[in-house]
Amino acid sequence: MRIHHTKPSDQDISKHAAYASMLGTYVTVLGTILGIVFTWSQLRIAHSEEERARRAEPLAYTLEAVNTHYQYEVQSGNITASFPAPSFRLRVTHGSLHSITAISFDGSDFHELSTLPIQDRWNGCSVDITMPSQSVIVNGDTVYDYFFLFLEPAEGPHQLDLVCSIIDLNTQQVRNRILHPISLAQLDFLSEGPEKQMLSVYDILQKKVVALTVQCHRFSEIKKTV
Repeated sequence: MRIHHTKPSDQDISKHAAYASMLGTYVTVLGTILGIVFTWSQLRIAHSEEERARRAEPLAYTLEAVNTHYQYEVQSGNITASFPAPSFRLRVTHGSLHSITAISFDGSDFHELSTLPIQDRWNGCSVDITMPSQSVIVNGDTVYDYFFLFLEPAEGPHQLDLVCSIIDLNTQQVRNRILHPISLAQLDFLSEGPEKQMLSVYDILQKKVVALTVQCHRFSEIKKTV
């Protein structure tokens, strides 16, 4: 038996080299594509985790008093005073909002409920709030103009806050306060006055909100079982 070893031609070697080069290029391109896909997938996972963590943060916001064309018209005895009244610019600093409702309520009557526009993303966004002076407490030369903010985070329990503008009729200066969190235990210890009256109204509104929330939850459960 004879075995003949044939020497490959230069053309065959060139073909093999070309195939090897093409295969190497294909593997390089495929590796690059897979690397890009993997990196993109990791970035999406990281972004989702970051977004989930941000949504789960406790809700926190700032209210900045801003000048508007809104005016206070105050009658004190025989004197009528007119001076600028602030609106509020709300900006979320932590957490994520689902909805905001501004409520004017005096303990018996709802004067106004205003659901404010919601941004898709709250980072760097703000919303302005202007409420008419319909829930007002007058105590001598001081006027308390107040309303409530009902905030529903994307995750977690709702939040009901009290926003109050305290007006000194003598100086026409306006101070603004946000009451949150609110402890209603102090109602039993506060003396009669504007603060106790506002907290009493807050207590009534909170009970109404809780009752409404329970009803909505029950309706949702009923719809799920139908």
